[in-house]
Amino acid sequence: MLRTNTKCALALACAGLALAGCMPKMTIEEMKAQMPQRPAELDRLDAFAGKWEYTGEATMAMLDEPLKTSGTGESHWEGDNWYLVGRSTFAMEPFGEHQGLETWTYDTHSKKYRSTWVDSMGMTGTGEGTYHADTDTWHMKATSYGPWGKSTMKGWLKFTDPDTMEWEWSEHQGLMKVMEMKGTGKRVE
Repeated sequence: MLRTNTKCALALACAGLALAGCMPKMTIEEMKAQMPQRPAELDRLDAFAGKWEYTGEATMAMLDEPLKTSGTGESHWEGDNWYLVGRSTFAMEPFGEHQGLETWTYDTHSKKYRSTWVDSMGMTGTGEGTYHADTDTWHMKATSYGPWGKSTMKGWLKFTDPDTMEWEWSEHQGLMKVMEMKGTGKRVE
């Protein structure tokens, strides 16, 4: 057994050394020419840039009455306009305010928008979205991890005009729906 493992390791090492010399030589100009161009799809995220105020309602499986929600957010471009960064403050009575940070970009390989976020309730998550021009609607789904375990979320967002959005979102833990949210956002700047 030891002899077989040694032979395999030696063969892999030789193959690695042989392949290491196979990388073609390039000039700086050739390398620059291979740099990706900023995808035009990123421009769709311009709709989210700016300062926003949000209001809504959350219905939770464990509560009898819905809760009012509110918040503010500001999103702007960073990284030579390759990704949108958003910071938000969100309140769900009677739990007080929470802060969040998210990023959005476009994945040319999957042809989807990708997001990441963290918040002051101890949650982290990743998501993806698609834009449907025929209905002017964004469809999104995400997975998050936090103090209550793993959640999956999905929802939609639609701009009723350039400065107003409507959205609905549901959160599940396993097969159980634990929360449903809906609301509006208004651009204030």
